[in-house]
Amino acid sequence: MAILSGLLIYLTITLYKTDNVKIELISLDGNIHLSKEQYFEFANLLEKSHYTNLTLQVIKDRIQKHPYVARTDVRYDGSGKVSVKIAEKEFESILLINNQQYLLTEDLQILPLLPKTKKIDYPFISNPVIEKVEAKKFYRKNSDLVTASKIISTVKLINPELYDALNVVDLQNGGDITLDFSVLNYPVIIGRGSEVRRTIYFNNFWSYLKGKEINNIMQYVDLRYAGHVYLGIQETSTEGNKKS
Repeated sequence: MAILSGLLIYLTITLYKTDNVKIELISLDGNIHLSKEQYFEFANLLEKSHYTNLTLQVIKDRIQKHPYVARTDVRYDGSGKVSVKIAEKEFESILLINNQQYLLTEDLQILPLLPKTKKIDYPFISNPVIEKVEAKKFYRKNSDLVTASKIISTVKLINPELYDALNVVDLQNGGDITLDFSVLNYPVIIGRGSEVRRTIYFNNFWSYLKGKEINNIMQYVDLRYAGHVYLGIQETSTEGNKKS
């Protein structure tokens, strides 16, 4: 009891002191997608003349409200200096809806894509079936976004090289899902149902297709039919171009 009482008194004094210090400098680390200045601008911390009435809790609350921030740690380092350490949310893809772009996190939270956001080389998700988009809302029950997220996660897990080439998961407004890769001149049609398994099938098939001349004459890869892979091939003959 004596030790606990002493610890409580110590923490009380420490917190009291840090909440009543004169803050002269604020540093920020952990930012990836936005500059420090952008975070400070959002939190109204750019002007040092506004630091007079700040406390550590106020600084933390302001930074934590930013849509990109998952966690914030604020510490007083002494001599009027405060250190802010942030952890940004884990983005998984860029969502395209009605010509608007949004960020989609790994836990299916839709966020606004802010101007001057850096390092957003993520796959696109296009044409999902979704009634209404609300920024900062979680869409864990939206089957289209869940499906697209599973496809992206699968490609990332089983083949990082192919993941880097994944451009778009097109949900076709409820139609057959197609994948677009930057290393291919044709779409990969995986349809609906067993999307993860079909994605794995294509990865296995890609190990055979990679670097082959056949890629230059292919029109599509179709995985919609169980146990079969259909290739659309452009045939050239003396009579002209034919598809098969």
